[in-house]
Amino acid sequence: MTGLEDLTIAEAAGRIEARELSPVELTRACLDRIDRLDPELKTFVTLTRAQALADAAQAEADLAAGRYRGPLHGIPVSIKDSLATAGVRTTAGSKHLSDWVPDEDATVVARLKQAGAVILGKTNLHEWAAGCTTINPHYGTTRNPWDRNRVSGGSSGGSAASVAAGLALGSIGTDNAGSVRNPASLCGVVGLKATYGRVSRVGGVAGTGGYSTDHFGVLTRTVRDSGLMLQAIAGSDPRDPLSSSVPVPDFGALLGQGVAGLRVGIVRDYFDELAVDEVREATANAVELLESLGMTVQELSIPYIEHVPMVQLMTARAENLSPAEPFLRTRPRDYSPGLMHRQVLALTLPAHAYVTAQRVRRLICEAFERAFEQVDVIVSPAVSMPAETIEECEQGYVETAGGRIPLSDARGTRGTLCTIPFNVTGAPAVSVPGGFSAQGLPIGLQIAAPHFEEPALLQVAHAYEQAAGWHTRRPTLD
Repeated sequence: MTGLEDLTIAEAAGRIEARELSPVELTRACLDRIDRLDPELKTFVTLTRAQALADAAQAEADLAAGRYRGPLHGIPVSIKDSLATAGVRTTAGSKHLSDWVPDEDATVVARLKQAGAVILGKTNLHEWAAGCTTINPHYGTTRNPWDRNRVSGGSSGGSAASVAAGLALGSIGTDNAGSVRNPASLCGVVGLKATYGRVSRVGGVAGTGGYSTDHFGVLTRTVRDSGLMLQAIAGSDPRDPLSSSVPVPDFGALLGQGVAGLRVGIVRDYFDELAVDEVREATANAVELLESLGMTVQELSIPYIEHVPMVQLMTARAENLSPAEPFLRTRPRDYSPGLMHRQVLALTLPAHAYVTAQRVRRLICEAFERAFEQVDVIVSPAVSMPAETIEECEQGYVETAGGRIPLSDARGTRGTLCTIPFNVTGAPAVSVPGGFSAQGLPIGLQIAAPHFEEPALLQVAHAYEQAAGWHTRRPTLD
């Protein structure tokens, strides 16, 4: 079993299809690794060991009978614990839902099962998916596999850490303000959020993401693997009125094709101000690498981008409030003190502020649409700094040579300020490994594209990934 934890989905799929690797063998390898490492990492809230082994055995039997379902057949994956799973408790990282067992699967979970994936269990997250550290007061703190004194990011921290640590080959997370891309960046994996509406949100726990800003996404080790997972879960859902009817393309169709002649945009007046020196330098190096691959670079100025944090905050907090109100009335003390305070503040938001935010949002969306007429992708940092220590998160600031950096301010949480432009606009975006800090911590590169241009987005991300090679590094865990 040595080395199975280092396989990508594409590599494992090839070996499974060729009958060189057993789904049961691969699933057992993941479960053994979870037993060994997860007591400290705390990536899982609930492990579905017996069901996973049964599903792996069924995948093996189907394979023997000639019923191969595709590249996810027999692949062990994890699911963020804010997505409904039939017969398996779904907590949303909260005390309120600690014993809730849904009757049916979220659409994305059902589609993964149809594709033959093996569900290992449910991963830890920030309480109610309402933060970017996964310091969870009810289910423990998910630790970063690269440095276990640091956070894994969030809110899909358990999902990202489970992939980075080799406990699962892929995972499903949610992304309301960067909750897939933030932990992907901090844990050194790939985190993909498709266009809003590309993936059904049926089965997401109400209150874990704004109705119009939340996306479901995938976390994997490589860009190719992200395309394989997205292929399985994308597509319109008659039960989700906000899902799109735009046809689902072959997301891997452009992988491996050159990027010469494509145009990359950079937005200095927003992202550069946010990033610390190491992250800014890594992003500049990435742009130079893309330029060496034949891409042309263009600086962009996007009107109204400075209002993105206000629009995101007003939108997500107002839209999250309605499902939270019954818990605030009946079980307020089951929230952690910080989250309860935030929910109470949301009660005071006036309706006209929400409406105004949506009007400003339209202007921002139009500005990004005009920007994408000039370029094929926009490149930026995924997160403004590498992973903070758990202690720094609890004290609320990071001490640097340049002075004290607060982890939140009036604009919101620092860990999401780079990602929220693409929640507000709904454009597809991916975080890919983009370098390492002087302390050996991952730095993520964010690449975004126009609506429904995921094949081109993955084309550029894959070209960068293969040229840079950062994705081949693994944290030392054993």
